[in-house]
Amino acid sequence: MKTGLLQKGLTLLELMLGLAIMAILLQIALPAMAELINKHRAGSYMQQLSRHLGFARIQAANSQQPVRVCPLSGTECQSDWQTYPLVLSLINPHNDTEFVLRQIPPVFRQHQLKYNRSQLQFRRDGSLNALENGTFYYCPQSSFNWHYKLVLNQAGRNRLTFQQSPCPA
Repeated sequence: MKTGLLQKGLTLLELMLGLAIMAILLQIALPAMAELINKHRAGSYMQQLSRHLGFARIQAANSQQPVRVCPLSGTECQSDWQTYPLVLSLINPHNDTEFVLRQIPPVFRQHQLKYNRSQLQFRRDGSLNALENGTFYYCPQSSFNWHYKLVLNQAGRNRLTFQQSPCPA
């Protein structure tokens, strides 16, 4: 009679070895996965912002009314672009009323969005008011060595790029 019956389970040693290998692989993969998730989160947000700025420019030209973009708290524009939602508002210059067109949620709480002005206003021709052009910087946590940069020119057009360098101060 043969004693070569199939084994129906794992020994404790095999189970412990398998778990140790999985733990090592997870320890290697988690930081890379966190960076990948943050890159995707930042890229999605900046693409959304780029599209919304393009929409604001087109809306201003089509409606022949100014469109304002700013981080809004209540009814006041704030200079903190990362904490408050970004609101696109159509401004009626005749009676100073505003109509909210769109709203972008704030950036992920551990990330930063920087801009050198407290608001943008697209004129009726789609260009920006004087000296409102500038650069948006989307910076992840300080441990990552990259950032996104969205340049907005005086004509109201924007260009989004990924930068493989630390975020500027």
